[in-house]
Amino acid sequence: MTNRDMDAPPLNEDELNEIYNWVDTIPLSRPKRHIGRDFADGVLLAEIVQHYIPRIVDIHNYSLAHSVQQKQYNWNTLNTKVFRKMGFQITQKDIDAVISVVPEAVERILKVVQVKISMYLDSKEHNQINQQEKTVEVQQYQNKVNNKQASNNKQNEKELIIQDQKETIEILELKIQKLEQLVKLKDSKIQQLMQKLQQAGIK
Repeated sequence: MTNRDMDAPPLNEDELNEIYNWVDTIPLSRPKRHIGRDFADGVLLAEIVQHYIPRIVDIHNYSLAHSVQQKQYNWNTLNTKVFRKMGFQITQKDIDAVISVVPEAVERILKVVQVKISMYLDSKEHNQINQQEKTVEVQQYQNKVNNKQASNNKQNEKELIIQDQKETIEILELKIQKLEQLVKLKDSKIQQLMQKLQQAGIK
C-alpha cells in the first residue's frame, strides 16, 4: 500500500441512502438494477467522475466487461489515470471486493469518490478564485497608474485638442478658398465657351 492508497471505510444506513440518492442524480449510460453488479466493471464509476471532472477521464479507456481480467484492467486504469490525479488511490483489496460484488463494497468506494470529487472541485475553485483576485489586484493597480497618467496629461490633452481643432479649421478654410477659386474658374470657362458659341453662331 502506498501513501496515497486508502481503505474505503464502512458506511452506516444514512450514508448508504445518501450514496444511492447521489448516484440517482447522475446520468449514466445504462440503467441501475443491482448497484454491486452494475459498478463491478468500473465503467459507471468512470462515468460519474467524468460527469463532474470531464477533463481527467477518457471514457473510451473503459469498456463493458464480464471477465475478471477486463474488470481489473478498468479499475487499475481508474486508479492510476484518474484517482491519482484526484490525490488518492484505492487498495487492491477494495478493487477485488468490488469486482467480486461483495455487499456494500462499491458503496464504500462511491463514498470515497464522492468526497474526493468535492475536495478536488473545491481546490480548483479556490485556486481559480485566488487567480481571479490576483488579476483584479493587478488591474486595479494598472487603473491607478493609468488614472495618474491621465491626470498628469489632462491639460496637455486639452491643449492638443484645441491645437488640432485650430488646424482643422485652417485646413477647412483653405479648402473653401480653393473651392471658391474652382467655382470662379468654372464660371469663367463657361462664359468663354458661351462667347465662342455665340460667335460661331453669328458666322
